[in-house]
Amino acid sequence: MTVSISRRHFIKGLLGAAGLTLAAGQDAAGAILVQKAQQAAGGRTNCFAPNAWLNISPDETITIYCSQCELGQGVVTSLPMVVAEELEADWNMVRVKQAPVAEPYKDPVWDSQVTAGSASASHFFTILRKAGAAARLVLVEAAAMRWGVPVSQCRASKGMVLHPGTGRSISYGRLALAAARLPVAQDPALKDEKDFTLLGTSPKRIDALSKVNGTAVYGIDVKIPGMLYAVSVRPPAYGAKLKSLDKKAALSVKGVRRVVEFDRGIAVCADSIHAAVKGKKALAPAWSKGKVPDWNNQAVFKVLRDDLNTRGKVKTNRGSPEERLKKSAQVLEACYFLPYLAHAAMEPMNCTVHVQKERCTIWAPCQNQGDMLAMAVEETGLPPERIEINVTFIGGSFGRRYEVDFVRDAIQIAKAAKRPVKHIWSREEDFKHDFYRPANCARIVAGLDEKGRITAWKHKVAAPSVYSRIAPSLLEDGIDPSAVESIHNSAYDFDNLHLEYVWIQEDQAPVPRGFWRSVGNSHNCFTIESFMDELAWKAGKDPLKFRLEHLKNSPRAKVVLEKAARMAGWPGKATRNRALGIAQHYLVYTYLAMVADVSVDTRTGAIMVHRVVCAVDCGRALHPEIVRQQVEGGILFGLSAALKEEVEFADGGVSTANFDDYPILTMSETPSVDVHIVESGERVTGVGEVGTAPIAPAVANAIYAAADIRLRTLPITPSRVLHALGQKSTGKS
Repeated sequence: MTVSISRRHFIKGLLGAAGLTLAAGQDAAGAILVQKAQQAAGGRTNCFAPNAWLNISPDETITIYCSQCELGQGVVTSLPMVVAEELEADWNMVRVKQAPVAEPYKDPVWDSQVTAGSASASHFFTILRKAGAAARLVLVEAAAMRWGVPVSQCRASKGMVLHPGTGRSISYGRLALAAARLPVAQDPALKDEKDFTLLGTSPKRIDALSKVNGTAVYGIDVKIPGMLYAVSVRPPAYGAKLKSLDKKAALSVKGVRRVVEFDRGIAVCADSIHAAVKGKKALAPAWSKGKVPDWNNQAVFKVLRDDLNTRGKVKTNRGSPEERLKKSAQVLEACYFLPYLAHAAMEPMNCTVHVQKERCTIWAPCQNQGDMLAMAVEETGLPPERIEINVTFIGGSFGRRYEVDFVRDAIQIAKAAKRPVKHIWSREEDFKHDFYRPANCARIVAGLDEKGRITAWKHKVAAPSVYSRIAPSLLEDGIDPSAVESIHNSAYDFDNLHLEYVWIQEDQAPVPRGFWRSVGNSHNCFTIESFMDELAWKAGKDPLKFRLEHLKNSPRAKVVLEKAARMAGWPGKATRNRALGIAQHYLVYTYLAMVADVSVDTRTGAIMVHRVVCAVDCGRALHPEIVRQQVEGGILFGLSAALKEEVEFADGGVSTANFDDYPILTMSETPSVDVHIVESGERVTGVGEVGTAPIAPAVANAIYAAADIRLRTLPITPSRVLHALGQKSTGKS
């Protein structure tokens, strides 16, 4: 389905309201500069700065600092709205600045400054409310003192303090200097949420205008005087060693200034990106074979399949699953396989660094400010106060820019080159040297009683570990928490559950692993929701009704499931080779369900997703339109992975090189998406990842309903569809 939209309508929908800009100081080269930590914490004397989160100037400007990185998820709008709500600010007078990397801006749960895990809204909601409320109370007190009236007779509204009894009013700007001399409450009383006037509305995004008119500064846009451009050469296979290279030939290229080695490769530094690339080609490096020279696609399948048949670590053994299976009226078993996936962000990895004797300045599109600072201290030997980190807009991440490897590379190259360096990865490097979503293989065995209810559920997962590298302290007796998430804590009533994990070690599978949007949920939602569908058909029940029967302990999950089904017209009127599929999931404390309308071309194997209807309960939607945008984006991201994406391997390394052999969803293949928000009144939760996981099983379940074929391996490509249809026709399915 192709949806027409005019350029005028597109821009009109994005442009910010008058007076709202993403205000960020810029140096002569246009890179975003952050404020000094002490300045943001109230060190200025010409304004009212009650805490690290805001200041108010006599000119009526209200500046709010955003500690989180803008990855496209809208935090530079939604988080400042929380401060502004409690402050009773005039939103049209608010501007937003990127906060520095500093102690006050650490995530209060994770004790690090990082943007990850769909946690920004939930982790910072109370802190930001208190920041705004504390400032409001001081401003009201300053006005009451000026008028000589009790504080209780005054109230704040839209950037003003009012005294209803006399009709007097005064602006925040006129109170700023007086308020700066008053003490600030550390634990102020907060507004009743029913009195919110800004939160729950959808003002235009603060970052929209700059992104539409091209003034937004991403990492790849940064330029500083005297910098060199750097490109690099890396081993083509895991563990390969450099045998030879023609450094002299590279240096003979006009504009090439340095050829330097760093921990992970060789960099060519030049006056222009063109010269650097030409010099890179002239290097003509020769490499040894990798440590696993026969690593290829077949090896991936074999390792996972073989390890699934070995004994793993037991995460959960609840009730009596073995005993209940033996007494079940029916038993069903199925295996599922999901491949390695790349992040494939539109902006390739890049970082600009200037290392000097007494200081280091970094410009980076990185979402992990805390680890970036710690790593820079390690690499430069400088104290933290001598390192300035400028966080730019980020052109896509999906977990990739949680890593700081590309920043470390740039620091090492800049140190060796003794010049400011802008290190840019090629698209090929991005694909071949990613930290991939791990491949995953799972086997599920479940029983049904005479009434078609689940008696027991046995779930075994074989997969490499993400946490063993990123956070080994979080491994639980050899169990990776991401590999088993959403199984042991599923919304379903699995009273008799056995959950087992087989850790595939690096010597078996050398592929680097990292966080990928929704992490283990992208595996486990597909397997659980596909198998729930298989059980429903086995029991002879409607897939929606079957799910609802097993959600008696999860009322919020039932509500979103019923809402999505109702809005989609479930079960619909099935036509030849076209049907609806349904799935639900619970992750990052958010409940979500969706229905996919899918058709199958039985001649070509092509899958067309016509429409997706989704219902989401994230407690309270701070900015409903951003919630819809994030869920819609997650659905399309997950749909691309479900239908198209798979990293290929050959000769001990990654053979995937670019989008021609890693196709992604195109505009012509994009379905209409309807997102319905269910306001439960519960605490604020995240939405950045939630749409990604359930779309694959919703589509697979629709395919089964439409064509009577069950796809248990992703991606669902035309060749796999045709193979399944062939198996069905010969009675082998």
